[in-house]
This record gives sequence, structure tokens and C-alpha cells, in this order.
Amino acid sequence: MGQQENPSRTVGLIADPGIADAMANRVARRLEEVLEKLEEQEEQQEQEEHKGPWEVTVAPFSLPLGDSGRVDLAGKAPELRQKHGWDYIIYLTDAPHYVQQRPVRSVIAAETASAVLSMPSLGLARPRSVAKALAELVRELSTGLSPAPPPTPLGRAMSVHASREDSENEQNRISSIEGFRGRLLLISGMVRSNRPWKLVPRLSSAMAGAVATGAFGVFYTSIWSMADYLSNQRLGLITVSSILILTLWLLLHNRLWESPKGSRRRERLVVYNAATVLTVGFAAAAMYLLLFLALLAASLIVIDQEYLAYQLHHGVTLADYVNLAWLASSLGTMGGAIGSSFENVEEVQRATFSQREYERRNMDFPLAEDAG
Repeated sequence: MGQQENPSRTVGLIADPGIADAMANRVARRLEEVLEKLEEQEEQQEQEEHKGPWEVTVAPFSLPLGDSGRVDLAGKAPELRQKHGWDYIIYLTDAPHYVQQRPVRSVIAAETASAVLSMPSLGLARPRSVAKALAELVRELSTGLSPAPPPTPLGRAMSVHASREDSENEQNRISSIEGFRGRLLLISGMVRSNRPWKLVPRLSSAMAGAVATGAFGVFYTSIWSMADYLSNQRLGLITVSSILILTLWLLLHNRLWESPKGSRRRERLVVYNAATVLTVGFAAAAMYLLLFLALLAASLIVIDQEYLAYQLHHGVTLADYVNLAWLASSLGTMGGAIGSSFENVEEVQRATFSQREYERRNMDFPLAEDAG
């Protein structure tokens, strides 16, 4: 009876539009379960009375970026808590977060009972990992106790996070990203937030140029002989080269390469551009694969097996058709680089980056700005 009389504690979960918002809706119920489980364990250990159930509400809105390129949650948290009746507020962002010249996973503002979690810092995190990270933030806000560090020296050495005080506000705590592994997680998470698969449909002109060039190769007998003569190693090298050419062309023509200013410039240059190169590279590879499948199907349908054998002067198997489509796809991908010149630059930029990252890249920051 006593458990039912205790009021529920509410967590307002706000997220950036896109993948962060989708993740917030996926983990809301799971977060409630994780919080309840953690509290039951603590109650059993300390023999405390149940404090009431947890309730997580996903807000149907997001907050704009401030002048620093970060969401100003702390300044808006008191108003939001009063308006919606939330006890705690967590903001889930799909953009990298820099505080005190360091990449961070989270920023906890105990004074306003709010926190920001950067999804890219979790790498290719599944809903279970995101719910666990959110639960840690909520528990710290509700108890005032920060998560305990790994108990062993090896665990501390392998950890990719470190707890630090915010020099600008001693009541706040940041969880910074440390070491090479931490940066790799950050880059992989940024690529995931950029969603490379949504860039492919935007490259319609590039795909048209690739198909036209590749189709010419499929039906040109000299290409048949060349594909038959080249080794798999050489064909593989040509494939990698064609994807690299398309990737570089998209990067340069659409002004996707970033030159950060201000403090910690070199690190942000590497992190931001590595994520961009991988995003565009994955999209180029996906386009290559689609082109290969289309040209392979076309060659099997149109080119008669006996006629192909007559031209190559030997018996023909499926491997010969594969080699032909392989070489034609590589040539077509190079042609696609030229076709991409007709794409709208702004549309390609929007398709390459998450909405928050696109907004951040189009903001002007002072040279002393340390925020990402």
C-alpha cells in the first residue's frame, strides 16, 4: 500500500530531430525498467523504502542551438521543469559535444536537475547501451552520487571516460572522452548519426552518370576482353581507386571538408573530417554495390553466353559475367564523380550530416570558442 502512495518521479527526455529522437522513443520504456531495477537493488542493499515509480516522457520538440554551437539546456531547464512538471530533464543530442576544450560524453547540471548526453560518444550504441547511459545520468541527478570508477587498474586504464568538474561551474560535472579508443568511438558514433545510407538517394545525378558510363562498358567488347584479362587483384585495386575518386570528388566539390578554428583545432580537424570521409566513403561504396548488381543483371540478360564465349575465345561461366560487371562498375563509378557535379551542394551537405551537425557547420564562432 505504501508503494502506491508514493508519487512517481518524472524524467523529461528531449532529443535532437532525427536519429536521436528516434532513439529516445525506443529507449523510453527501457529506461523506466532500468531505473526501477537499479533502485530495487539499492533498496535491497540499504533496506530503504520504495520511493515511487519512474516515469519517462519523450518531449515532442527539440531545443535550438546556442551561439556556442551547443544546446543551452541549463538556461531553459527551470522553465521546462515547471511547465511540464518534470523532476529531471535529459537532452539527447546526435552532435559531438566539446566542453573545456575536451570532447565529452555528458554534462550534468545538478543545480537545474538536467543533463546532456552526446550519442556519438557511445559509438555504435544499441538501445540497451543508450538506456544504461541515460539511467546513470538520472541516478546521479537524483542521488548526487557520480558513478564509481572501474575497481581495477586495468579497468581504469581501458576506460574511455573520465569524470571531471566543470571549471566554469563547480556544481556541474562532465564526463570527458579519453584516449585513442574514445576518439574511435566518437568518430563511429558521428558516422552513425550522419546516416550514410540517406546520402545515396540524393546522388541521383552521380548515379545516372555511373549507370550511363557503366552500361557503355558492359556493351563494349574491348571492356569484355580487358575484364577477362585482368586479375582479381587488379580489379580490386581499380574498385578501391574508383570509390576513392568518387569520395574525394564529393568531399571537395560539395565543400564537405571542414577547417575548425579556435582552441583544440587539430583534434577537431581530425575527428570531424574523419567522420565526414567515412560517411561519404560508405555512401560511395553503397552506390558502387548497387551499380554492380544492376550491371551484372543487365549483362546476364542482354549478352548471350555463346556470343561472349566467341569474343573471349574460351568457355564462359558466371565468373566472367561477374568480372565484366566488376570492371564496368569501377569505370561507371568514376563517371559518377563527374555526374555528381550537377548535384545541389546544399542538398548534398544536408544529406551528409545530421541536422544538428549541418546547423553547427553553418554557424560562425569566435576564434576563442572551444565548443564543437
